Amino acid sequence: MVIKAWFDALTAKQARIVAVLGMEGRRHDIDFIITCRRYDYVEEVLDMFNLHYECVGYHGESPREKLIRGIERQIALLDVIRDFDVHVSLTSPDAVRVAFGLGKPIIALTDTAHSYFVNKLTLPLANTIIAPSAIPMSEWSRYVSSAEIDKIRAFDGIFELMWINRFKPTGDSIARLGIRSKEFVVIRFEESRASYYGYGDRSRLLIRMAKSILERGYYVVMFPRYPYQEELIKSELGLFLRLGKLIIPKNMRLDGIDLSWHARLVITGGSTMAHEAALLGTPAISYFPQHYYIDDYLINKGLPLYRCVDEDCLNVLESVLRADITHVDTNSVLSRMEDPTRLIINEIKRLVNEGK
Repeated sequence: MVIKAWFDALTAKQARIVAVLGMEGRRHDIDFIITCRRYDYVEEVLDMFNLHYECVGYHGESPREKLIRGIERQIALLDVIRDFDVHVSLTSPDAVRVAFGLGKPIIALTDTAHSYFVNKLTLPLANTIIAPSAIPMSEWSRYVSSAEIDKIRAFDGIFELMWINRFKPTGDSIARLGIRSKEFVVIRFEESRASYYGYGDRSRLLIRMAKSILERGYYVVMFPRYPYQEELIKSELGLFLRLGKLIIPKNMRLDGIDLSWHARLVITGGSTMAHEAALLGTPAISYFPQHYYIDDYLINKGLPLYRCVDEDCLNVLESVLRADITHVDTNSVLSRMEDPTRLIINEIKRLVNEGK
């Protein structure tokens, strides 16, 4: 019997998760039905892996708009998803609500204990929660009752291992951009309008960091998340754009992992790109302003990940660029970490078999 697993991808990271699950699932008679939300680089990543999917709805920005968009999307998903055995997502509130309403088992993947609103809406409804062991169980007690704490399955690793372990560098991405390995820095803006991000806008700090890097002679490849961030780049760094030293990729289907592999440094206001780069051995700076257990986990393992907040970021940037290290061999560290793919596949099979 083929198991039909529904995965709802809301971010590029989640698109990569389902790409790996789709490949591995075929070996276990699991067919993934993929939906997504129109946002950022989600469709670009799904297309890169030649996956069949249907994108439904949009994200909101204000609390009221998030609620309206969410309700609209839940209704739309009901029309798209008609037959499935189990739902899997990295805590998609809309999809979890639909799956729960239809009485289907739910597997919630999560590595963001700080995402209060999303976790409140999803984790209590999940049959299984899969999370890195780097995050203490006490963090999940805000969302999961003590009577249900055993539904959490912890693994000694991070989700990004799912695709980093399967990655082989090609150089295609830098060839498309016309730049050479190690002569550029990748910069990704913060997710300033996410429900969990209440720390104010850091865009101007990032512009200052980019200018410092450009003045050192490096190329910079920048990925804004919102139109206002792109407009700020154009107004503050327009000269470098015209000179071709600053690049904002558009519709190029770049492999961000390949780009990070070849970068001199990766800087991000989120976590995923920094974690991917550090796992690959590329120095990475995260300026996410809140304590993050996964960062501690990777740093303690000796991976080249650096943390900074506000003005200190300029000092951290200076010290990383001054250092001679441009790449770290991470193979021995990665071999001792747990890839959660098998755990997710096993939980899908277990929940479906128990429901027969």
